[in-house]
Amino acid sequence: MVVQDNKSNSYASRRQSNIVDDFDDRSSDMCPICKTDKYLSPNMNFLINPECYHRICESCVDRIFSLGPAPCPYANCGKILRKNKFKQQIFDNLSIEREIDIRKKVGAIYNKTEEDFSDLKEYNKYLEIIEDIIFKLNNGIDRDQTEMELYTYEQEHKLEILEKNITESQKNADAQKYKEAMERLRQEKLRFEREHEIEDLEYQQKQQQELLDTLTNSNSTISAEEIIKQQQSNALKRASLRKKQLQQVNTQLEQKFNPVYQQKLLEQQLAISRMPFTPFQGDRDLNKLYKLLPIPNEIDKLMDIENHISDSYNDPYLNKLAKNKEYLGAGWRLTTVYERALDEAFIGLGCIIEQEKRQTTAV
Repeated sequence: MVVQDNKSNSYASRRQSNIVDDFDDRSSDMCPICKTDKYLSPNMNFLINPECYHRICESCVDRIFSLGPAPCPYANCGKILRKNKFKQQIFDNLSIEREIDIRKKVGAIYNKTEEDFSDLKEYNKYLEIIEDIIFKLNNGIDRDQTEMELYTYEQEHKLEILEKNITESQKNADAQKYKEAMERLRQEKLRFEREHEIEDLEYQQKQQQELLDTLTNSNSTISAEEIIKQQQSNALKRASLRKKQLQQVNTQLEQKFNPVYQQKLLEQQLAISRMPFTPFQGDRDLNKLYKLLPIPNEIDKLMDIENHISDSYNDPYLNKLAKNKEYLGAGWRLTTVYERALDEAFIGLGCIIEQEKRQTTAV
């Protein structure tokens, strides 16, 4: 008998718990002001106001706040609410909703970015200040004082905040323009590809018909295999031509619609216009303005170079290097050293810049 009583009590408690859960679910879908149930009115929408985050149905918001600001209808709230501040609830958890709103509010005032600081350490300190303000406002810690500090900072840095907002708005506008341009580019490419697909389909049908007509009316001197091979060759040539045309059109579309491509072209043009003028361009000074003295190149003479440089250049340090077998094996020679030194000494002599510019333009 005791067991049956325990079972009865357990069943009753579970039933009572289910009833409570059902009531909580129903109450979460019921406007606490007009008692309208979402189950009976599926089109009913709930709104919240960042001043207190109390949920009120859209009909009650229109009815209570259409004539102007009014107190929140929730008991013991007393916040003065305005209709234009009501919004749709995004997150089921109101604490998350509140934190997101606070972050937006604080972020609109403390809107500096990493590029505004001299180093990362200063930027991290700035972020810590922001997180501290958000934590206090979200948890109601020194709320009035924090609100006053936030207001004071906003008033003292009003111009900086405005300038930063303008800069960020410009970046967002540029990003939107880029998205629109890329979408137009995609649409144009799709349109071009569709047109080509239709043309290719028509061409294939035409080729098939011509092949049937040729095979039907051809004389015995041309075999069917030769006719098919010729048609396949024509198809390959056309495919190659179509590929080149597709590449050209894609390039033209990129130049027309893709802002990144346009920016690269502009940068290339600016780089060319800013490129300094070089008179020789690596191929002008072909006729030497000097005559190189005889320098020994044979191994035997290099090993006894002191006796073979009476009519040539004499540098004890270079003469010592000329005998080094590692240098000789690598192809190092005295002739190259002296020739380079004389080239650097005589370069530019007899060069008239205006004549060089005219020659460069002509080329």
